Amino acid sequence: MANPLHVDVLRNLANHADRATALGEVSELTKMLLKETGRGLQLAEADLSNLDLSGCDLEGAVLSRAVLHGAKLVGANLERCTMICPGLERTDLSRARLRGAYVHALAAQTSKLDDADLSDLRDATGSLFHGCSMRGANLSGAQLAGATFYQCDLTGADMSGTALQGAEINECLLRSTTLGQAQVSQLTITKCSMTGADLTGASGEGAVLQRLTDADEVTLTGASLSGVRISGVRASGWSASGIHAPRADISQVSLIGANFSGADLSQARIVESALPDANLTGAILHAASILSSSLVGANLSNAQGENLHVVESSLREADLTQFTGRCMTMRDTGLKQARMRGINLYRAMLTGDPPRAMCLAGADLTGAILVQAYIAADLNGANLREANGAYSRFSQSDLTGADLSGANMYQSTWVKVTCQEVSVAGVQAPIFIDRCPGLIESAKKSQEDGAEKFVSFIEGLGLLLAGERKGST
Repeated sequence: MANPLHVDVLRNLANHADRATALGEVSELTKMLLKETGRGLQLAEADLSNLDLSGCDLEGAVLSRAVLHGAKLVGANLERCTMICPGLERTDLSRARLRGAYVHALAAQTSKLDDADLSDLRDATGSLFHGCSMRGANLSGAQLAGATFYQCDLTGADMSGTALQGAEINECLLRSTTLGQAQVSQLTITKCSMTGADLTGASGEGAVLQRLTDADEVTLTGASLSGVRISGVRASGWSASGIHAPRADISQVSLIGANFSGADLSQARIVESALPDANLTGAILHAASILSSSLVGANLSNAQGENLHVVESSLREADLTQFTGRCMTMRDTGLKQARMRGINLYRAMLTGDPPRAMCLAGADLTGAILVQAYIAADLNGANLREANGAYSRFSQSDLTGADLSGANMYQSTWVKVTCQEVSVAGVQAPIFIDRCPGLIESAKKSQEDGAEKFVSFIEGLGLLLAGERKGST
């Protein structure tokens, strides 16, 4: 229960003609109580509604279940106070200092906390902030696990290092809000404006960012967000270099020019999304899936994607220089004019149904590792100079106008491959070749040493297969 004397002191302050003197008296009483008891004014269950207590020194005060509806506490000192279930509706706490306050079961509605110091709040788990203005508020280090922010303005707020596990932020303004180093396991952010928000170094598993209204220039650099789910977002300028996000689920998003360089996206799913001109240099994409998505012009140079699965997507004009894609699978995907020098596609499968649906027309595969790769694709005009295609299969591919000069095709299999105007200078037998129109003519045009031997091998093999073949195949 409240101490009547303490309540009267505050009521007198609110109506005192000489406010400076009255504030001094309250401060002296607070200091005396803190020195004698370790606590400030006893105001539990007190009715302080509509009082103007701006600038008041209430350090260490006990305000549990106090009624503060409509009260003005602008610039008040509430550090280390105790506020269990206080009534906070239309309360003005602008610039108030609540550092280290114990605020269990706090429910603030349509209140003002602009530029308030709420840092290191203790046991604020499950708190509710509804319709509050919290522009520039300092919530760093606060314990806000399970808290709910609904229709609040947190523009420019500092939530760095804040514990937000299981919290929900819905229909709020988070523009230029800082969430660096925050703990965000199971945090859900829905229908918020996040332009310029900074989550550098934030950590947690299962965070959700969904249906953001605007979210340009969001920073996720160095964040650790295993299993993060990002959906329904259209934005540009995201910076997520070095993010650790295995098992991420990215669906129905459009992120123009996003920077995911050095990111760990192993086992991630990118579904029905557009990441044009994305920077994925050095990224880890082991066992990830890219489905029905567009990465046109993306930079995946030096990235790693063993067992990567890509289906019905577009990587047109993408840069996959020195990409490691051992055992990866690509189906019905566009890689037209892609830069793939030195790519490692050992035992990879690049197929289309029909084969032309897997488009590598004009792609640069100079020096690519295609050992044991299975390729049924449109390679019209592609550059495979010096590629290593030993034991590979190119059956039903289109190599019209392709350049395979100096390629190693030892024991490669070519069945029904279109080979008009293909350059095979330096390519040597043995290769299994069957029904490859244009190959003999192209090989005869080669001026390289050994060309005649290669042509003789093709013709001899053709005669042998023709003699063995009976009827339609």
